[in-house]
Amino acid sequence: MNRRDFLRLTLVVGGALSIVPLVKPVFDYMGFYYEELPSLSSKYYVASNKQGLEGFPKFKVANVSDLSGSCPVYFFAYPLTNEPCFLVDFSKLNNEKDVSFDNPYYGKFRINQSFKEISGVGPNNSICAFSDVCVHLGCQLPAQVLTSSPSNPGLNPSTSILHCPCHGSMYKLDEGGLVVGGPAPRPLPAVILEYDDSTGDIYAVGTNAPYFSEAVPRINPSSNLLYDPRYNGYSVPSNPACIKGG
Repeated sequence: MNRRDFLRLTLVVGGALSIVPLVKPVFDYMGFYYEELPSLSSKYYVASNKQGLEGFPKFKVANVSDLSGSCPVYFFAYPLTNEPCFLVDFSKLNNEKDVSFDNPYYGKFRINQSFKEISGVGPNNSICAFSDVCVHLGCQLPAQVLTSSPSNPGLNPSTSILHCPCHGSMYKLDEGGLVVGGPAPRPLPAVILEYDDSTGDIYAVGTNAPYFSEAVPRINPSSNLLYDPRYNGYSVPSNPACIKGG
């Protein structure tokens, strides 16, 4: 073997050895996502759903009469029984009616191709819904804590900014959950709502983005996919949920 062939062989062997540690995590992730996760998740949906991860169940969240008090926030679980989300009525939060905003995830996922714009529902077209999990590292957001300043952890009525206490991510809810501060890599996922004006019932029918954080390494899918029912540590606050913050 001449020197040139030896160098080529060394490069090939070295390259192979460098990718071997990555092979198992990749295959584990693919197998979990496409085989184990759909079957697990179907057991934990808040309502029946025959489409698995390709679709979402239609689930009655509340009736407008449940939001009759002064608290602008109402908590619920969706689409899994351990995934906290919240309604926010902007007409009570900041006197805003006929709320609508561009879907920041439009065209990025198959699940939201029909929703270029997301509009509020309810009598004042002012009720929207979001995930209560920060997309930075998965902390639960204190949406029930109404604060006097957007720099304090919680939800500030005057700016509609929801501030995560873990690492300072800040989401502006009346602009679709856009990130306006901190390390969050993308907007807060929104829940798509439908409203029955004959009964006052509010339904969740989908989300505009997966609830996971790209900031967490994907070595084990359960570490960053909130569709995974094995996630724990979250809770759905009781309603009415509002408390005063700083």
